[in-house]
Amino acid sequence: MLVLALETTLEIASCAVWDGERKSLLAELKAYAYQTLTQRLPALVQTTLESSEVKLQDIGLIAVSLGPGSFTSVRVGLAFAKGLSMALDKAIIGIRTMEALALSSSVHEGSLLVTLYPSRPSRPTEVYAAFFHFRNGTMERVGNEFASEFSQLVSMLRVRPEDSIVFVGTLPPGAISALSDLRREKQVALPLLPSLPSASLVALRAWQKWEQSFQSDDPVSLVPVYVLPSSAESRFGITVSMRDGF
Repeated sequence: MLVLALETTLEIASCAVWDGERKSLLAELKAYAYQTLTQRLPALVQTTLESSEVKLQDIGLIAVSLGPGSFTSVRVGLAFAKGLSMALDKAIIGIRTMEALALSSSVHEGSLLVTLYPSRPSRPTEVYAAFFHFRNGTMERVGNEFASEFSQLVSMLRVRPEDSIVFVGTLPPGAISALSDLRREKQVALPLLPSLPSASLVALRAWQKWEQSFQSDDPVSLVPVYVLPSSAESRFGITVSMRDGF
């Protein structure tokens, strides 16, 4: 089965085609789509399909990243994926973005994996983050995703019971200095290179879930994962989006 995956949580959007049976990536393309995602996403999907030498009708599963991330971009990507799923009568699986990002790191049993990436340009040291354990080869999220100043995140990690902590994703400015005390107290592994959510990781995670149950999500009930209010909600003091913990 071929998987078409979309990742639109941040300013860089990506689309990938994954061959599930062969467990191979056929193509992945990325594009800077800040405030232009609605216009650029259809062309990005079409170009990715052409690079893969497959047609849209050949796709058996649609995978889409659910966030957290940009309020508008997550909704645009999800709406596009849901439209494809319903119009083509294809299965769809929504993937929490942090679960996809977690696949980019190898973690030993007993370690705590911390996934993180920037939350919003106006707050350069604030990150989206999530915690994971890998037990018996199975990934388990520890609690919900959250947004935090990086220094506060480090304080949270200092009181956790795990002695080994692995970071994956993108560290904010000043992270090395903020981690100095933690690195004296625990074994800490940092990413060699910054990494951001990608459609290929979304495709891989979706295929893992498909192999477990062979069940599609209900496209009507799929909703984004938000942990911060939109700019409009902050400005006017209203709540219109669903967020974990609300």
